Amino acid sequence: MKIQSLIGKFGKKAKVGSDLIVIVQPAALYFSPNQKFNLPEQVALNGLDWLPGLKRALDAANISDITIDVVLSSNFYQTYQIDKPNLPQEELSKALPFLLKDLIAEKVTDIVADSLPMPTGHKLQVYVVAKKLILDLVNLLESSKIQLGHVGVEDDLWGKTASGSQQFFLLQKSKQCHFKVSAFVEQRCIFQRTIRGVSSPVTGVALSGLQLDGLALELQRSVDYLSSQLRGASLHQMKVCCDEEDNNELVSELGQRLSVKVSTLTDVAQESGVVLTQHANALTPDFINLYPAHLKPKREHFTLTSVLMFSSSLLIFGVLSYSFLQYQKTQLSQELDVYKSEEIELKQQLNELNQRLATHRPSMEKVAAVKRLKLEIESKKESLDAVGHYDQARQIGYSGVMGGLAKLGSKDISLNYIMMDEHTLNLRGLAKNAESVPSWVNQFKNELNLVGRAFDKLKIGRNEQDIITFELQTKEDTQ
Repeated sequence: MKIQSLIGKFGKKAKVGSDLIVIVQPAALYFSPNQKFNLPEQVALNGLDWLPGLKRALDAANISDITIDVVLSSNFYQTYQIDKPNLPQEELSKALPFLLKDLIAEKVTDIVADSLPMPTGHKLQVYVVAKKLILDLVNLLESSKIQLGHVGVEDDLWGKTASGSQQFFLLQKSKQCHFKVSAFVEQRCIFQRTIRGVSSPVTGVALSGLQLDGLALELQRSVDYLSSQLRGASLHQMKVCCDEEDNNELVSELGQRLSVKVSTLTDVAQESGVVLTQHANALTPDFINLYPAHLKPKREHFTLTSVLMFSSSLLIFGVLSYSFLQYQKTQLSQELDVYKSEEIELKQQLNELNQRLATHRPSMEKVAAVKRLKLEIESKKESLDAVGHYDQARQIGYSGVMGGLAKLGSKDISLNYIMMDEHTLNLRGLAKNAESVPSWVNQFKNELNLVGRAFDKLKIGRNEQDIITFELQTKEDTQ
């Protein structure tokens, strides 16, 4: 095992990602579905603070050693719009509280802020939450051995809830909250306003035309304001998702009073917390995170306990390594002794064989005799090869030529010289007259062994006795 791997075990990083998402609403806590945990879909707070309610729900389900993401209701944070500063992104989170010091009543050291660029201009949408709330949440979860991963805002999720719509108004109301109107462009919240002058409910048995008129008036003001402020973005529809209201009736009443199209956010009536829970998985790292890295507890990887454990492990590893090496050394020493004894034995055998070899070496006379015999054998082999190359077919051919000449014997021709080799045939003789020679040669075509032979030269003359002589030089037809 390498030392780096041992160090890595004591300095292991926290797991990335979350196992559970908690949607915080004023009246209840909603949990993302997870079959591993025995948690209800929602837990009513019954007027209690949500932090103790969360602790009680997690303890009741016996949950620990996981990572949790939390999405806050708009009741727990504030929003501001500021000009985008010329700062690197990694420094912006720490600088935001100081950029907001003229807009907030709290001390800059008592808040946590995060921002997103506005899609409609060079501004930032800033979200602010009390640092104490975040730290209390961290401490509460750590007491149950749970790690906090991400603290988001519900505005990011509301932008994902309108199926097929990128730009829209949203009239929303959670239980125990006021009406709230928001505007979304490219699914990002660019405007949010709480309507405090209208009491809920405004539909059902408590239907009040005056209340609806007041609500419609506030909504129309927001629509008119954004229409005058936005450039390059148009908002022509309003979605409605209000708890403790008849959304279909509210849509019908507002549709008669507003200049934009009004419709329900969902086809089936659902509580706001349930809608947000259904879209909780849409949370991504580029969303608002009110739990920045500089707030996360610094983990001491090399505590006294971890150092002692590491030292003990290293000592045990050293002892085991030494013992193993000693064992290997003993085994190798034994093998070496065996090889040395085998070497001595083999050397003795080699000496004995060399001595026996010396007694079996031949004398110089025998070596010379063998050499002479080898030369004689080679000479005889060459003679046999030469004899083997003798062409038996030619021997048969020569006898055939002689037989053919004998068959063509004539009283007008007398041969006194015949010379044959592999390629030529020369004839000399006497003739009764000069015409007898061509006539005799013409008969060669009737003999199998003479047919095809051609003449190179023909000489005809007379000897001292005035007898006609002839000389023929012929060769085989090579065609």
